[in-house]
Amino acid sequence: MSYEFALRPAPSEVVRRDWRLPLVAAGVWAAALAGLYGNVVSGLLVAGGCVALVALGRKWKRGFAAALATVAFGGVLGAAVTTVHVAVRDHAGLAALTEAETHGEAELVLHTAPKPSNRRPELITATARMHAFRADGAAFEGHWQVLLVASGDEWTELDAGQRITLPAVLREADGGRLTAAIVSARGPPEPVGTLSMPNRIAAHVRERLATAVEAVPQPEAGLIPALAVGDTSMMDPELAADFRATGLVHLVVVSGYHLSLVVGAVLAVASACRAGPRGRVLAGAVAIAAIVVVAGPQPSVLRAAVMAGMTLLALAAGRPRAAMPGLATAVLVVVLADPDMAAQAGFALSVAACVGLLFLAFRWARPLEHRGWPPAVALAVTIPLATQVAVTPLLIGLGSGVSLVSVPVNVLAALVAAPVVVLSVGAAAVAAVWLPAGEVAAQLAAIPSRWLIWLARNGAEIPGALVPLPGGVWRGLGSAAVLALLIVLLQIRRARVMVLAVLVAAGVGTLPACLLTGGPPSGWVITMCDVGQGDALVLPAGDAVVVVDVGPEPAAVDACLDELEADRIALLVLSHFHIDHTAGIGGVMESREVDAILAPPPGEARYGYELVEEKAGAVPVLEAVPGEVFEFGATRLEVLGPPTELLSGTRSDPNNNSVALRANVAGTSVLLTGDVELEGQRALLGSGAALGVDVLKVPHHGSSFQVREFLEAADPAVALVGVGRGNEYGHPDPGPLGVLADGGALVFRTDESGRITVARNGDEFEVMTEN
Repeated sequence: MSYEFALRPAPSEVVRRDWRLPLVAAGVWAAALAGLYGNVVSGLLVAGGCVALVALGRKWKRGFAAALATVAFGGVLGAAVTTVHVAVRDHAGLAALTEAETHGEAELVLHTAPKPSNRRPELITATARMHAFRADGAAFEGHWQVLLVASGDEWTELDAGQRITLPAVLREADGGRLTAAIVSARGPPEPVGTLSMPNRIAAHVRERLATAVEAVPQPEAGLIPALAVGDTSMMDPELAADFRATGLVHLVVVSGYHLSLVVGAVLAVASACRAGPRGRVLAGAVAIAAIVVVAGPQPSVLRAAVMAGMTLLALAAGRPRAAMPGLATAVLVVVLADPDMAAQAGFALSVAACVGLLFLAFRWARPLEHRGWPPAVALAVTIPLATQVAVTPLLIGLGSGVSLVSVPVNVLAALVAAPVVVLSVGAAAVAAVWLPAGEVAAQLAAIPSRWLIWLARNGAEIPGALVPLPGGVWRGLGSAAVLALLIVLLQIRRARVMVLAVLVAAGVGTLPACLLTGGPPSGWVITMCDVGQGDALVLPAGDAVVVVDVGPEPAAVDACLDELEADRIALLVLSHFHIDHTAGIGGVMESREVDAILAPPPGEARYGYELVEEKAGAVPVLEAVPGEVFEFGATRLEVLGPPTELLSGTRSDPNNNSVALRANVAGTSVLLTGDVELEGQRALLGSGAALGVDVLKVPHHGSSFQVREFLEAADPAVALVGVGRGNEYGHPDPGPLGVLADGGALVFRTDESGRITVARNGDEFEVMTEN
């Protein structure tokens, strides 16, 4: 045995790394990402350029040129594989069908189980593989990756791996992915055949776990399946938002943390049973396969599974410290097997967290250990700090916001994280075999899970817990450069004290901004909150406020109302019951007094209506009646719509029957339009109502469903568009924005400006934006 393996390394020892595999993996990832945003021709050009760099690099054995050639070799692999997939995605026949939005019958095999969309829970989505599409007597066959969009409870009864046929419409998908089309269901699914054995096992485990947690009170019952198999469908939406705000979301997404705990427990049991090296590796491999089957092919699961598999092989080969090559191999294998992973944020965040762990956490733990800290305690502090540093540039680039409480909350969560995950996974495993034992295991898992729930809820209540930051590639790269500079400076002994002093001073300096808010400005007229793809607007109402719509999640609208120091809501207006206007109602109702709710009939949007009904409690719900007037201090609201006889047979009846209001705030007129589309706007034009205003809330997030005469009749000085960054609907459409701009309006969008506040002092408007 060599000297290297005879020594037992310290827990935080930094391993020696071979950079060749990471460089190849980087090349594969970069080329795959470039290929997804291009076409076959651009993919071939990238591959050709990489081949030329590899050929040139053969002349150098070391240095930058050799490293570049190694990256280029990965680029050849990534570009070649991705180009093949892109050729399938861009099939001319399928492109013609999507462009024409063809109706027909689709035959799909579900890749993931259908579940409510994160952005619009009233819609059911799933990834699938389309094998055939029949329209007008012609059949198109292939193997296309598609996104299924549907509605109805019958869809949630399907499982991954199920083959189905359904009436559908094919629509164009967004670029930058391998998704060839969006399949919009126009009827219920018809299952074909039976599930494969692995999919039946996964469905059985999930079903038995859901039954087992019925013996546990909420919200623990919804959290346990998320901790065990990443199933958040039973989790309270407000609690899920709190987990995101406090940086605990990695616990409810099956990742390397879960696999390391489960595989470690399995290996410990195998060792206790005196299993040999092969037996331990086999037991670990079975555990990995079981997790992948039950949790599904999520990006973090696949990355962690491949990396865990490489670690097991390293153990079998007597090289237990090959962590970095294992991560590089995981990236290499996953991206080559599915180039679409290169564009998935979840996969990038998972890899970044692992890089932070390997590069920073163990290195930062060593000085603490030298000062007498127990290794476990040192790592409990440095692991969340290192992973937060590693993922922050990505979070900023994605515009997801940065949690300021993530590190302390994760340090405190470490007290129970390991046992609660192991108990939750154990509950799933035991319930699959014997349900009564699974119920007992679920009740045991519920005990430590209460600590996580308490941390998430109280951490999210801290002012400034989640700092919303403008996204973008350049901001992400800039933050990465700043963090890299800080890390380098902290390694220099002479500069360390000064850097730490600056960081502490900066942290102390932000406390007043986090703890104290100045409320609305003088002459405040209206604020459009940045709630992503949705609407939430606030107007003054004497010593209270009027809130119009509440966005798709509680945390965002709650933070906006906190900034405005809104403690009492004189009237909560819900323009309609689509989820992007109602799902945030918990963030409005919690810890605030709401006098009344104004809303239209629910129509088809039952999900949002039931959610509002649940959260409203004893708050009276008023039906919007045209001509009705509400007055609160200097603010007057007149109901313009929906019409007395509701519109029907339109493209979207709930949209067109939105509550439309004309507000007058101390002499400034505002038109609030909900999501009225063509028919709804024509109804307002024909009603004889005064539509000319100073400020317009642009209907339906600035979609293409706009009547030019309606926008011209409004003739606003300021137009506000509530829209999410990179949304899948293509909002806002440049056409309506151009009409408004041509009319002299200043157009502001929340995806570009963040929160938008309009104030008026004298004859001048002042528009203040968050960004």
